[in-house]
Amino acid sequence: MNNSRISKVEIIEKLNRVTDKLLKLERPENEAELQNLGEDAGRRGYFARDFGMEEWDWPQGVGLYGLQKLEQHFKDERYQEYAKLWMSKQLGKGLPSRNINTTAPLLSLMELKEAEELSLEWVQWLMHGLPRTEESGYQHVTTGASKDEVTLNDNEIWIDTLFMAILFTAKMGVKYDNSAWRQASLYQLLLHIKYLYDKKTGLFFHGWHFGGRHNFSEAFWCRGNSWFTLGLPEYLELMGSYLDSGVFEYLQQILNAQATALLACQSGDGLWHTLLDDSSSYTETSGSAAIAAGILHSVRRGLLPESYANHALKAIRAVLDRIDDEGTVLGVSGGTPIGAAKEDYKEIIIAPMAYGQAMVLVALGEALHYC
Repeated sequence: MNNSRISKVEIIEKLNRVTDKLLKLERPENEAELQNLGEDAGRRGYFARDFGMEEWDWPQGVGLYGLQKLEQHFKDERYQEYAKLWMSKQLGKGLPSRNINTTAPLLSLMELKEAEELSLEWVQWLMHGLPRTEESGYQHVTTGASKDEVTLNDNEIWIDTLFMAILFTAKMGVKYDNSAWRQASLYQLLLHIKYLYDKKTGLFFHGWHFGGRHNFSEAFWCRGNSWFTLGLPEYLELMGSYLDSGVFEYLQQILNAQATALLACQSGDGLWHTLLDDSSSYTETSGSAAIAAGILHSVRRGLLPESYANHALKAIRAVLDRIDDEGTVLGVSGGTPIGAAKEDYKEIIIAPMAYGQAMVLVALGEALHYC
């Protein structure tokens, strides 16, 4: 495999910088400018709670996930101490409403003894309290205007849910040997594939509306697709022994089809555009890093052809070039609601985000296996 342009020393150096920055990530320097977006803020991806590591929501949950991967793969001891302190602080402040996105921190925290009771309560809520769509899908309920409110997104499923809540359901089912939770995770995964996978391209749409029977603007959003590329191999590794061979092969073939489609629209510099099939949209770092990480993980586990790793390593080279001297990952898009039009995705703000730092950590960790 051609990884001559990537040195192990450079990866480790930048991995440490990105980690240090994540542990003390602050709010964006241009926040005053972002606050002036006014009523346009949400459409452009400015949600005040998303920045830094001070809140309990999905960006911080993905941040914890990246730190946990360091602990698992490289015996990095920073995660346990940081996660315990972070969780204690959040409990002291009071947790936000339960929804799909606020489930994300528990994907990693559930491994802590201190989070056991909360995790058990939360998975029961997913089973019996979360609003459902038609066909009993996990409705993509998110945090509302304040942390105690919710936005119901009635009858909608989003590709984000695989990573934010379905993986947690599966992990709890495996940890506590609960077949009902494992089967629920599988059903939700298959339902999301049914309505979000585009057979013509092999890519995934951002969302599906049961009431309107449509995929909104039919956007092939980079980070949305990356949740599948990154999350599915982890799901297969976690659930493999519980899946019938036919189901496992079906899921692997979907992964293969998506990866093939992604490589076909990879940009010349190795990254992916925020609208995967629109070269006039900007290239986006968090989604590109997660795609590269998912492909490298899949190749390493024999789920994808070995040749695919070369394309992912090209992305790793480009990602390394987007890390500044302080360890900030540049070129990361803000929180992205489903756009009414594809053009909306091009106007999402760019800012340092916890999930951008985290996805780069995971990608660099995977790249080390190829150096």
